[in-house]
Amino acid sequence: MTSIQDRNNLVVISKPVNPSPELLPIDRPDSAAQIWLYSGIFWMSVTMLIGVVEAVKLFYPEFLQGVPALAYGRLRPVHINIGLFGFMSMGYLGATFYMVPRLTQTPLFSERLGSLTAWFWNFNLLAGCLGIMMGFSKGKEYTEIPFPFDMTIGILVIAIAGNLFSTITLRQERRVYVSLWYILLAIIPFPIYYTLGNASKFSGIEDAIINWFYSHNLFGIWLTTLGLATLYYIVPKQVGKPLYSHTISFVGFWTLAAFYPWNGGHHVIWGPVPMWVMTASVTASIAMFIPTCATMINFGGTAWGTWAIMKRDIGYRFSLLAYACYVGASLWGTVLAVMSLNAKLHFTNMTIAHVHLGFLGFGVPGVIAFTYFYLERSLKLKYSRNLAEWHFWLTMIGIFGYVVSMGISGWIEGSAWEAGGSPQSTMLDKYPYHVARAISGLIVLVGQFLFVGNVYKTVNYPIDLPAITPDSLQKSGVKS
Repeated sequence: MTSIQDRNNLVVISKPVNPSPELLPIDRPDSAAQIWLYSGIFWMSVTMLIGVVEAVKLFYPEFLQGVPALAYGRLRPVHINIGLFGFMSMGYLGATFYMVPRLTQTPLFSERLGSLTAWFWNFNLLAGCLGIMMGFSKGKEYTEIPFPFDMTIGILVIAIAGNLFSTITLRQERRVYVSLWYILLAIIPFPIYYTLGNASKFSGIEDAIINWFYSHNLFGIWLTTLGLATLYYIVPKQVGKPLYSHTISFVGFWTLAAFYPWNGGHHVIWGPVPMWVMTASVTASIAMFIPTCATMINFGGTAWGTWAIMKRDIGYRFSLLAYACYVGASLWGTVLAVMSLNAKLHFTNMTIAHVHLGFLGFGVPGVIAFTYFYLERSLKLKYSRNLAEWHFWLTMIGIFGYVVSMGISGWIEGSAWEAGGSPQSTMLDKYPYHVARAISGLIVLVGQFLFVGNVYKTVNYPIDLPAITPDSLQKSGVKS
């Protein structure tokens, strides 16, 4: 076994330098991480393609008309569920399966289990989304995947949690880096709120409260924590210096764990719900200012003075983009929870802009940043810098165009409704912004196609590099 420990004593790699040839592909070190990560990249392209089709339908309803499976009402839940469970979940779980063995200095408890759960997850998600397109949706937001495919996701997460938790329990490195705390927060409570949200038999407003408790934790306690764990892992290594403050990182962790689960209620503000539900949710949403600022200070302090690195390291640029959009989306969510603004803007495209700043701005660059890091730092492969440059700028321009166009559209809607206008009265006013939304989405999609092509070419046609051996590691000054 060869252990590679970084200069900050934070990240340790423990795996055979030359895996035994008799190992099956799904048993080889990092096989689970690769399947999860590459699957996430694949689903990212699919969900963005569907998103562009949906965006066109909003201003050109006749587009692909007459095909029931491609109706807007069926494509939207497919787009959402692929984005949540296909792209972001699988992409960040790929990063998680990579990080945990290195942070614990322990091989993954079962590479085979990690690989098999990835394949089962892929086929189950495909079957569930085909069910939605055939009209078998459960009809409730974020729980549209029909039975039994919905419950299969919960079972698979239990298997994933057992695999990761067993690795952490058997760890050789006794210190627990902040990324592991975020990973544990993601995997431990997931089966509870996922089952509650998908198997609930509530009705009326109780059903709405439970649904938003589930869905907000899906975003904040599942996806956000996995994303932050990834950034906390790769950013110090990208800039070559320790994290700015471990103390601040734990302040951010514990306050997020305490406040975020209560946030879902701000989606039912001004509804027929008890005042204490609204008050608790608004208070928790405003309190999210604390973990957001903690993260902002920590990443800002770590990134301070790294302008030269940002210019040459495109993966690091995506990390900073993800960090900036996370802070922006979190603060935006806090502002939208203020009851006076919520009354004006909640049911408008302003909410769409806010959600996509998190999805497109935090989720997409976070997975991309880790992918470039993995290709360059772990696999020692060289990707096309020209394609990566185009990828970065197209992604950033597309995100900016999308969020700005939907933000303006939302303000127009809210202002018109506040003045007594009907939703129909704003349709023509919103038309150019829906066109801008589709164009921005197309720009992002083109960028991701370049990214997928770049990754595929890099992995399948690598440039020959010297083999890594114990002798070469010792000569380079790395402990073996």
